[in-house]
Amino acid sequence: MQARGDRVAGLEIDDSARVEAVQQSGLSKSAPGLRTAVVNIQEVFRSYHKVERAEGEINLERARIQKEHNQAIFRLRALDQVLRELEGSLQELDREDMRRPVMEREKGIRLHERERLNRQSALDLKNKHADLNRRMVDRMQKLLGEIHDLVRGEAESMGFDLVFDVEGAGTSRVPFLLFAKDAQNITARIIRKLAESGPQDPEG
Repeated sequence: MQARGDRVAGLEIDDSARVEAVQQSGLSKSAPGLRTAVVNIQEVFRSYHKVERAEGEINLERARIQKEHNQAIFRLRALDQVLRELEGSLQELDREDMRRPVMEREKGIRLHERERLNRQSALDLKNKHADLNRRMVDRMQKLLGEIHDLVRGEAESMGFDLVFDVEGAGTSRVPFLLFAKDAQNITARIIRKLAESGPQDPEG
């Protein structure tokens, strides 16, 4: 997962013009001592234990929201049954039957209740999913930031000058792999470091 694609391991890239400017500047020729590395942020993100836990919690919340909606659907079906019974009773009554006005009024009340419940349940479902999606994006962005911080720290400790996301792409769809000749791929190292911060196997 790439957050907008304009920030990779602490490097900010505005647009394709800046990408082309770097490519045309002859970076690989003018700076032969520059040490570069690449990392697959998507692969790292998928392997991060906090991401798996967050996805599990989000799925549980989605299931809870759906369960509440199913309860509303059950109430709607119950009202449908009441309305069918009222309609059947009304058809059996003579037009002059004194019970008809009472039953017609009851039918109107139940119809109004059903319409209100149907509108409210649909609105609640939409709002709850929208809120959950916003919270999910915020949480994933935070985890992506943690990965970027670790990439930056590892790159500095290993003496790399530049690190690029091998799978990254900006809004122009231009990859962020600007210069990677003889670059060392540190994806496995980043995954290992993230794993070290996760729950430890008691038998390990």
